[in-house]
Amino acid sequence: MNLAPAAFDFLPAQPGMANHFDDYIELRDHISQEGFPVLFYQFVVPPEHPGRCPLIPGGCIDILFPFGAQVSGPMVIGGVRSRTLSLQPGTTYFGARLLPVPLAPHSLIPVKKLANSCVPLGEFLPARLCSMLRLPLEGGSFFSRISLFQEGITRVTALAPLGGDREPKGLGPAIDRICEARGNISLSHLSGIANCSSRHFRSLFEAYVGIPPKTFCQIVRFQSAVRQLLQPGKIAFSNVVSESGYYDQAHFIREFKKFSRECPTVWLTHLLQKNHN
Repeated sequence: MNLAPAAFDFLPAQPGMANHFDDYIELRDHISQEGFPVLFYQFVVPPEHPGRCPLIPGGCIDILFPFGAQVSGPMVIGGVRSRTLSLQPGTTYFGARLLPVPLAPHSLIPVKKLANSCVPLGEFLPARLCSMLRLPLEGGSFFSRISLFQEGITRVTALAPLGGDREPKGLGPAIDRICEARGNISLSHLSGIANCSSRHFRSLFEAYVGIPPKTFCQIVRFQSAVRQLLQPGKIAFSNVVSESGYYDQAHFIREFKKFSRECPTVWLTHLLQKNHN
């Protein structure tokens, strides 16, 4: 699936991670040959840290690898609802954030069941495929881990799927168009891009992305607003509303609260307070 730069730019932000851990680093990239976008990141949870980190909806999955003395195995985190992620103090975490589309054909569970869940990698992919993604428990730099993960996931996606076909050809361009439009696009337009009926497109989208296309569009729009709110300097709400495609300020606040559980000003205040605590 070859996604254009617009989709590459969408990869959702998790400001809770960046603002909770001083050594947080990230790199936007794509998986070789497959061409789908991925965000790699890494951070260390200090020994004195409570180990709790807030996450917001992003529409992607995170594959998170812990490195430390006493850690569990890698886990897969769905990205549809706000949640607090429990982490192990004194542990290094390396993560890869991507759309579930290329892994969906290999999944042991329906992707839509993962959307609101956090499961061990071994419950998501067969053991043989998990071994391809396994990273050394100790040592290695951020960039060496990226290289190893890229090698592993390229091998995984090259294998024949467990059942059915690989992702439909029209799905990638439709996702690309959603991201390019910041989520402001109709289902009928998307089904036209995918060359199928609206009902069939909705079914395909849920099977490979894990959520209805309408919900994904709303999350893309929400993430667009989050990115603007996090820009340096003060940004007027009216600009965020218009540039993100909300009808008015009431629509913006209502949808923002749906995904963050707080109105924009309260959410931003809490985020900044946590950054300084």
